[in-house]
Formats: sequence, structure tokens, C-alpha cells
Amino acid sequence: MAVATIKLVNAELMGNFYFTSDPIALARNMLREGLYKVQGTMGVPGMEGMDVAEEVFDLTNNPSRQEEREELYGRHRSVSVGDIVNVDGADWLCCKQGWWKM
Repeated sequence: MAVATIKLVNAELMGNFYFTSDPIALARNMLREGLYKVQGTMGVPGMEGMDVAEEVFDLTNNPSRQEEREELYGRHRSVSVGDIVNVDGADWLCCKQGWWKM
């Protein structure tokens, strides 16, 4: 079972990811500066890598999964652009279009 650790960037900084040409460098700098907060960890069976990150995104953004979301993740904000999902030690950055491995 893959383990996903959800790291949320401070919400007021999320907009920076829409205007940068290098979102990975921006995320790395923000990680170094301590601007991410680990919001939760969950097991995701039967998937790995980017598929786990996509599953976490769907869980936190899909209204039809609200009950499951609250059970696994609580009532934290949804995963969005600029956030990171670490899957078994590899960071995946949520970008404007898809996921980029850091």
C-alpha cells in the first residue's frame, strides 16, 4: 500500500504558482522556507506514484466523496495548485495542468 503525505502551501501563496515559469524551483524554495504544512497522511492501496497523488486530489476535491474524505482526511482544505503529495518518499507537485515529480 502506498503512503501519501499531503503538504499544503500557505493559501495566500498559492497564486504564485500560476505566474511562475519554474513551479518546481518555487516549491523547493517554499519547502526550504517552511511554508508547507503536513496536513495528513493516508494509505492508498493498489496505486503508486502520480496515480496516488491524483487519487488524493480527487478525494479532496470531489463532492460525491465527502464522507470518505472526512473519514480519511478530515475537513482540511482541498489539494490545489502549489500543494505537494509525497508518495513513498517522492514529492509530486500539483501544477496548473497535472502533476510534476520534484
